[in-house]
Amino acid sequence: MTHIARLAGSCLLVAAVLGMSCQGGSTATLTGTVTVDGEPLKDGAVRFVPVDASKGGTAGAVIKDGTFTCQVPVGEMRVEFNASKIVGKRKAYDTPDSPTVDIVEELLPPKYNAKSELKITIKPGSQKETWALVTK
Repeated sequence: MTHIARLAGSCLLVAAVLGMSCQGGSTATLTGTVTVDGEPLKDGAVRFVPVDASKGGTAGAVIKDGTFTCQVPVGEMRVEFNASKIVGKRKAYDTPDSPTVDIVEELLPPKYNAKSELKITIKPGSQKETWALVTK
């Protein structure tokens, strides 16, 4: 396999795992801190979507214990946060011996994900950002 083929395959793998686009362009390292109602967000995800869809790709990262680090395309981005909470259990199949699976709901209000109006301007280099989300 050629170096270019391996590089292309690696880019596709990263895109699949993080929901990022493999488009050219400059990226920056963003380190973030996320709290919900004053407490670090234990487990969640963050996604960066270009305000102008024609200018660059998306990026995303896992949030663990209130922090994340992500390579994000330079430019103005809309920011979306997601976090799930378990609200019950259900059978995976309609059989007597079926295993159970968790029933989950979004922990955060739509104003932080599906209807997010949060924005950030990503500049070349490294930057840090803090988000204090409120659900109450």
